[in-house]
Amino acid sequence: MKSLRPYIARNLAFFAALMVALLAFNAAAFGIFFSGAVAHEAGDASPAAMLHAIEDTTSASEASPEARSKLRENGLWALFIKPDGDCSWSVDAPEGVPLHYTLQDVARFSKGYISDYPVFTRVTDAGLLVLGYPKDSYMKITGNYIPMRAVQALPSFLVVMAFLDVGCLFLAYWLSKRRTLSGLEPIEDAIEALGTGKAAHSLPKGTLANLSESVTRASDLIAKQNEARANWIAGISHDIRTPLTLIMGNAERIASDPSAPSDASGRAALISAQSAKISNLINDLNLASQLEYDMQPLHKAKAKPSKIVRKAVADAINACPETRYSYEMEIEQEAEKAAVECDERLLGRAIGNILQNSVTHNPQGCRIRIGLNATDEHVLITIEDDGAGAAGKDLLALLKSQEHASSTDENLDLRHGLGLQIASRVIRAHQGNLSFTAPVEGGFKTVVQLSRC
Repeated sequence: MKSLRPYIARNLAFFAALMVALLAFNAAAFGIFFSGAVAHEAGDASPAAMLHAIEDTTSASEASPEARSKLRENGLWALFIKPDGDCSWSVDAPEGVPLHYTLQDVARFSKGYISDYPVFTRVTDAGLLVLGYPKDSYMKITGNYIPMRAVQALPSFLVVMAFLDVGCLFLAYWLSKRRTLSGLEPIEDAIEALGTGKAAHSLPKGTLANLSESVTRASDLIAKQNEARANWIAGISHDIRTPLTLIMGNAERIASDPSAPSDASGRAALISAQSAKISNLINDLNLASQLEYDMQPLHKAKAKPSKIVRKAVADAINACPETRYSYEMEIEQEAEKAAVECDERLLGRAIGNILQNSVTHNPQGCRIRIGLNATDEHVLITIEDDGAGAAGKDLLALLKSQEHASSTDENLDLRHGLGLQIASRVIRAHQGNLSFTAPVEGGFKTVVQLSRC
């Protein structure tokens, strides 16, 4: 959390600076725009300049030709009101503009308009000079005026500025998000890898260097623990094999010795059989450890699943020739010629473990059906028995072990779960899927899905 605080503080400071910059930019743009709009109307045709020019070239009795020409050139009109309210002269006064005014009229139009025409006045010694502009050219405020062009452009200006502000904020958000994700995504991937017990790859330093270093240290620690665990399993397996081989050898000699008592020979055969199971369990532990820590290389080649399945079934029959187990195999014509990219030895081991699962959990015997089907993209291997099946709790444990397979799980039942966990890891290593179901009527069903070549 300590490493995130300065990171968040820097981002907040960046956004605060951005807001200040946007406000300054808006103020500057507003000033430049409206100063330009007003300046555009502040030339020779501006009210102040025109009033001054007309006053200098006219009298109370008439407007000079020069004044008339200047008015018409700029599309303006004018009139001169004497103290008695009558107009002594007018130039191009629009229709509807009165030529006589009372004191109240003068007070009224001095606010800005005559017949909706914006007007500007100049008091002279002889009367009142009135200068008129076209409608919608100026909006007058008491004592001031604003060019109508500027007022009309104000909505467009505000819309443009709003879009620019939103665009700048979105760009800042996108850049900040990209920068944040570029720093957090590798860390997220590393944490996900740590969750699966795997070491994380090297992480970028950047603004989250402290957090990256913490994840890297955790990754290194997990990698060392995994290596130590794998070496411990391998060492224990090696140490057990030597005396186990000696036990199995002597038990087989006693069991096959015709001079040995019958009860001793039977016990020796039992010892030999159980020792073989221990040996297989040790092999499974080693394979599970190697698969878990990616220490088991896959030697993939194009192969036919039909051949692998047949060999696995034959090995299962030879390993358990009791007549209480029967095998039925059905291979579709399309599946017969289908091929997959696989490690034949490991895939055969996985199929064998699934078959052995049916034998192990049904000592009373069962019928085992093996089906092989193929679609345009996949090969499906179905292994189903009609034995006792799996209780709901046992099935849930198997499904959980498939999802979070780990030979170091404290709740792992090696006798019932390791074989299927190894099968699950092997199938996943081949980018396939393995699923379990326990039909209501009993039995256990396993489906393996592999991609065709």
